[in-house]
Amino acid sequence: MITLKDVAAKCGYSAAAVSKALNGRTDINAETARRIREVAREMGYVPNTAARALITNTSRVIGLLFYLRDTTVWEHEYFASIAASAQSVMEKEGYDIAPVNIARRSVVGSCVDYCRHRNYDGALVMSVDYGAHELTDFVASSQALPMVMIDAWVAGRSAVISDNFAGTRDLVCYAHRRGHRRIAFIYGDADSLVTQARLKGFREACQEFFLRTPDEYLQCGAYRDPEQTASVFSQLMTLEEPPTCVLCPDDYAALGAYGQARKMGLEIPEDVSLMGYDGIPLARALSPSLTTLRQDSRGIGERAAELLLAQIRDQAAPCRQIYLPGSIVEGQSVRPLSI
Repeated sequence: MITLKDVAAKCGYSAAAVSKALNGRTDINAETARRIREVAREMGYVPNTAARALITNTSRVIGLLFYLRDTTVWEHEYFASIAASAQSVMEKEGYDIAPVNIARRSVVGSCVDYCRHRNYDGALVMSVDYGAHELTDFVASSQALPMVMIDAWVAGRSAVISDNFAGTRDLVCYAHRRGHRRIAFIYGDADSLVTQARLKGFREACQEFFLRTPDEYLQCGAYRDPEQTASVFSQLMTLEEPPTCVLCPDDYAALGAYGQARKMGLEIPEDVSLMGYDGIPLARALSPSLTTLRQDSRGIGERAAELLLAQIRDQAAPCRQIYLPGSIVEGQSVRPLSI
């Protein structure tokens, strides 16, 4: 097994310099550190993580905390893309990522106990459910731990957030340009910050274009729930004056609207237009393809990882809130209407 001393002898630097280079320390010349890491790779050096953790009091592990009741982060298209891009950035800097679903009880005890037991160097927190008290308690009680929120905002914490306000507004503007004046919105979990931002964007766009939005056009559904979306879609389409365009909670939930439209003998987009949210590959596979708002999930993961690395290196770094815009992906599910 190649040791740190072997690397030092090969490249001609001290063991202390090699240790600094391989542990990402900044008090060593950048070119020297690069050369040492290159030699270490050529020799096949693998660090003894247990020994390094004891010496440096660091684990080189980042906790990826989320709260999902019925799935895992890797089965959720949007969060999986965020997690994968964050992992890519972290791995290049020598960190591993450990996903932790707070919705599942740990044998160690509470979320706080579990994370302290794992001795994470930092944490990325996704999908904050304000009913998930263990997660919010952990965020509040772990002030010394570098932490970045994703799609959530907590005072005193840095955050990277998809601009849901602008995204929903852009979808309404798109439908309006296509001639639609009766636009309904099936929104997701009402208490989440994501939904509140989307509702605000929807309402402000409707006000700007002087669109009438009766209460029946705003219906609460659920994210990633085709059955709930199908039920609400059926209610909308049996109104005395049904909408001509329906915005679904997300692309996956839109499956329910597609299926229910067929059951009701409605053609998309001839009888009713549909729009989604997220921009996952499924949207392109639907027939007709779904017009949607693609969130910059990879950009969100990368920026969140970069912010966290900056905090790990300098815990006095100021908090930042970064909003990343999405982009309209035009499918065939929105019919142009004559005005």
